[in-house]
Amino acid sequence: MDALEAIRKRRSVRRYSERPIDDKDLDKLLRLALLAPTGGMAQAWSLVVVRDPEKRAALAEIVIKGGAEYFRTVRPAGDKTPEEHAQWASDYAAQMLGSYHDVPVWIAGLMVPRNVFPADQAKWERDADITSIAFAMENLFVAARAMGLGTVPTVFHWYAEDEFRALLNLPDEVEIPIITPLGYPDEWPEGLPPALAKIRRPWRTLVHDDEWGSPRA
Repeated sequence: MDALEAIRKRRSVRRYSERPIDDKDLDKLLRLALLAPTGGMAQAWSLVVVRDPEKRAALAEIVIKGGAEYFRTVRPAGDKTPEEHAQWASDYAAQMLGSYHDVPVWIAGLMVPRNVFPADQAKWERDADITSIAFAMENLFVAARAMGLGTVPTVFHWYAEDEFRALLNLPDEVEIPIITPLGYPDEWPEGLPPALAKIRRPWRTLVHDDEWGSPRA
């Protein structure tokens, strides 16, 4: 599968098999991820690869618990009471993310400050470094699809960050903008879920020619 096809066919995979990933394939994928552009060759990133069975199980629990909190706070409650809504969120996370227990590898994309910029440009440096780790993770997502592996950009660990940091022994200065499971899907999702397809903006409305305010549609 070439890069263009991998971009078109990349999907967010949330159901995984227990099939292991070959070490050579994993190393190839990690090296491709870290070929991403990085301003000034700062390489203000690191990837934590979690394969230890006990840590994988604990990480999956943290992500599923964080997912429940995300669904509780972001999805509308409708006519449910707060207690009913919280229970729905917990059940929904367990249903949607339950196969995360089977994922053979987790990868955490970390932003590691290098403090190259002058102090008065620290915000710009952070923005540049976060962008660089985003480039690396996108490389990983596309390369994984080309190799028949599934991923999904995940931020549910934000909702249980202290537990996540403790599990991976992460220092305070390191940021964790994004993580992903990595494994073989039970099956590849086809298209977007209906709720997301309904709200997806047509690409022409997001492209402005020459200046803001002149979208193509």
